[in-house]
Amino acid sequence: MRIAVDAMGGDYAPAEIVAGCLLAAQQFPDTELLLVGDETALRAQLPAALPANLVVWHAPDTIAMDEDPAKSVRRKPDSSLAVAARLVAQGEAEALFSAGNTGAVTAAAALLIGRLRGVDRPGIATVLPSRNGWAIVCDVGANVDCKAEWIVQFGVMAAIYAEEVEGIANPRVGLLNIGEESSKGDSRSKSAHELFQAAGLNWIGNVDAKDTFRGVTDVIACDGFAGNLLLKASEGAAEYFVDLMRAALTKNWQTKLGALLVKPGLRQMKRKIDYSEYGGAFLLGIKGLVVIGHGRSNAKAVASALRRTRMGLEHRLVQRLETRFSPPEASVAVG
Repeated sequence: MRIAVDAMGGDYAPAEIVAGCLLAAQQFPDTELLLVGDETALRAQLPAALPANLVVWHAPDTIAMDEDPAKSVRRKPDSSLAVAARLVAQGEAEALFSAGNTGAVTAAAALLIGRLRGVDRPGIATVLPSRNGWAIVCDVGANVDCKAEWIVQFGVMAAIYAEEVEGIANPRVGLLNIGEESSKGDSRSKSAHELFQAAGLNWIGNVDAKDTFRGVTDVIACDGFAGNLLLKASEGAAEYFVDLMRAALTKNWQTKLGALLVKPGLRQMKRKIDYSEYGGAFLLGIKGLVVIGHGRSNAKAVASALRRTRMGLEHRLVQRLETRFSPPEASVAVG
């Protein structure tokens, strides 16, 4: 396996990206990591003797987190992100990982690697904790304005991801809405509801945002605007909950004593809600495997994201999506 890593993308790049790649190179000796970025900057973060499965690939330019996504990809063909994407497009690598500008990663993937035939728009799929394990939400930021047909495709792609990578048999699929009744929502939501009924999925209907965490469904389909709001609100709530618990358990000597008793359970809970444990989100619908990391990714999050990238490659996620949307005889894509 060969994974191209945008080493200059992210709030803490290149230091944390390089550190995460060093961890992953040690954990996965059978995986070659192509560290793409300014060679001088990368060498300054690397040991003199590189692991045998880590290669530095020079790219002199960088796309900042606040740059215009599509324009920056076109104007900076020698950026670390664009070079890494072309490595996938040209077959030099099987997957791309970046913790950089989400819009730019999406644009680079669509423009340089290309969409799968039959897919109208790629969607970002991430996992959120639920009572039964995980709920997969798609889209969480690639497409702010969506057609109903695109949302149905997000649900189809996320269901395949759930089954192939997460091992969820016959995953339940729901549409994020303001109520469970089929009459709820705007006209687009009602259209998507109708289309989902004919999509050949284990369709359970509309779901409320709170259902994400109750284990009611395995997949939640939505537009990128609503999905990103759900994701960011979940992250903020999780951080706030951890802060509340920390304050409550360190208030006095009695609570500190109680904290010792519940410490193992608290560690397990923290792992469940810590984004760095799973690290990255799949950009579904692209001809090559693309994983987008959190902009705040530290070394642990980068290593976790690369582990998930390996999982996507091992389970041939792109090939499964291609089979569903571009069968040999005719396309079965929705829309």
